Amino acid sequence: MPVIDTVIPAEYLRVTERLFPSPGAGSETIPSSDAIEEFARTLGVGSEYGSLQQGLDVDHATRRMLGHFRNNVELLVQKTWVEKADEALKEKVLDRLPYFIEEMEARQFDRALKTFILILQELAYLLFGAQSRKADFIEYVLRIDPIIGLFWWYAINLSSLTGLGDVPVLRSAILLGVCFLASF
Repeated sequence: MPVIDTVIPAEYLRVTERLFPSPGAGSETIPSSDAIEEFARTLGVGSEYGSLQQGLDVDHATRRMLGHFRNNVELLVQKTWVEKADEALKEKVLDRLPYFIEEMEARQFDRALKTFILILQELAYLLFGAQSRKADFIEYVLRIDPIIGLFWWYAINLSSLTGLGDVPVLRSAILLGVCFLASF
């Protein structure tokens, strides 16, 4: 289970501890919907995230957000400069996007989570290079921008939710990242 990284600025510690609580802390290790919503607000995507949780046509809003996500990630990947050897990685990310969206639309959240984690890992490498695979990656990104650092902290900690099954918390946790990357 993930441990709160000691490099997270103090003003964000409470919200990170609520999102991915440590086991044995006397609380559930699965994030609550309130914790996910609070983290969305911290990342600056609270209203976008909220529109996917309630309203008259949540499914339509989700499909629209997934479309924005796909377009934005495609743009990010296409505009990312990489060495010739990493061009195949760009294609991998682009190839995974339609599968991820299909899994989300089919409400196969456990499968979607696994695909999303791969997309995030590959995207981090495309954006930050080999630094994304180092132990001090979060500290590095937090120095660049605290909000972007918090997002990548969240991305790394998502793997703690694999194997839960297709529970509603997976949908919420995934959509948090979708909203952020749709507006990145």
